Amino acid sequence: MGRISNRDLRLKGVPPEDIATARTIQEAQRRTGAKVQSIAVIVGAAEPRRPSSPASRPVDLTEHALRKRGTYDQAALLLDQQALQEQTPERAERARAAAQTAKDLSATTQLEFDFFGGNVSIAFQYQDAVTERLFEAAKTTAQAKEALSILWTITRHLGWQTYECSKTAADLCEITRTDKGDMARALKLLEDTGAIQRVKKGRTKVIAVTPEGAFRGKVENHGKAVERFRLDVIEGGKTDA
Repeated sequence: MGRISNRDLRLKGVPPEDIATARTIQEAQRRTGAKVQSIAVIVGAAEPRRPSSPASRPVDLTEHALRKRGTYDQAALLLDQQALQEQTPERAERARAAAQTAKDLSATTQLEFDFFGGNVSIAFQYQDAVTERLFEAAKTTAQAKEALSILWTITRHLGWQTYECSKTAADLCEITRTDKGDMARALKLLEDTGAIQRVKKGRTKVIAVTPEGAFRGKVENHGKAVERFRLDVIEGGKTDA
């Protein structure tokens, strides 16, 4: 449909004052940076054109599409789409500003990993010493590498503010896809090299990593964890191989 002139609008019965008001609205749209609508659209004599550019075209807002985005990205998308549908430039501008705020929040908080979920701190000296000892003590390089892999799985599952692994040897077999014989050999190798200690508590043999090597919790509780390790494992527990 071609452009409708003001003369055509007057012939259609549009009052001159409505045309004047439409011009005022156009000026407001230009000042706010909004898309400037034609006078015919503003006075209701023509339908607005469908968005043609990919950036301004309405997008898929189905539940499946939204699930692919984070919470803030979902909010930004919805606000951007709502801005396209607003009838006044002021509301459209506010919606776009709110969308930008949501985008900024998403950019500053989006992390691939959650570093505040209780990660384990592992001392470099412990890691270096254990690695060197394992390669010296193991019969093959493959055995040393397998023991190292299992050790990092053990430290991954340390209890909060403690030195004890929350997983049993059977659990570790399942997690690391290791058979019982290889697991028993790897745990003995780790214990022989001082990487871990095992203490029998009831019918369960708990795997413990010295908090001087790996620790998870508040740093001010580290000293208490070291002392608890000394009392429970080194002095008070059995460390059967």
